[in-house]
Amino acid sequence: MSEKSWDGMYPKHSCKKCGKPLNADGNHPAELYTGTYTGLCYGCEKSSAYVVKEYRDGAKRISYPPHCPSWRRNREEFVAYDDCPDCGGKGRKMISRTFGVGGSYPINCEKCADRYYGESLT
Repeated sequence: MSEKSWDGMYPKHSCKKCGKPLNADGNHPAELYTGTYTGLCYGCEKSSAYVVKEYRDGAKRISYPPHCPSWRRNREEFVAYDDCPDCGGKGRKMISRTFGVGGSYPINCEKCADRYYGESLT
């Protein structure tokens, strides 16, 4: 067979946020590997939270770095309202657990989600 089989790597291209070439130095293959691809360089993947979009009703879609980057590279997005008394405008709450049972993880703020998506179903 003379064809080269696909190795699971996307062709070189730039980060969708900052424009830096992905895996430019060859030492960051996860930036281009199909199983871990997010379209972001490590710097943008791990950067602090930022607002992705603002809506007419005052809601903001906020992108957070992955809460467990050892097994997950994609950023996590939550909808928030600045005046929310429960989450303080973060759109998420952290559930605290020990590492023995899987560690802490984020959940949507119910008040922000109910407000954004309409009336609560409960």
